[in-house]
Amino acid sequence: MDAPAYPPAAAFVQPRILPTPVSLRTAPLGTLMKMPAAWAVVLKNLPGLKMMVSSDMIQPHLGNLTVVDIGQYAGVTSPDTYAAIDVELRALPAADQVMP
Repeated sequence: MDAPAYPPAAAFVQPRILPTPVSLRTAPLGTLMKMPAAWAVVLKNLPGLKMMVSSDMIQPHLGNLTVVDIGQYAGVTSPDTYAAIDVELRALPAADQVMP
C-alpha cells in the first residue's frame, strides 16, 4: 500500500490569537486586575473581592482562578449577579473588553 501524496501548502500563515471578550467565567482574576476599566466594574459590584484577592493564599492562583471560581468558595454571589456584571463588561469600550 502506498502512502498518499499531499501537495505542499501554498503559503504558511502564522497563527494568531483571536481577541477574547471579557467574561467572569473565562477571564482569570489576574487578567481582570490588569484591565483597569473591567476591574473597576467587578469591584463596583463585588467590593469584597478586593480583600479576597489580597489574601496570601489566593495570590499564587490569580492566573488560573476566575471570579466565578472564587464565588463558589465564598458563597456570596448568585448567577444573576454574574450575568449582570458580564453585561456591564460588554458595555465597556471595545479596547477595554478584550483580554490581553
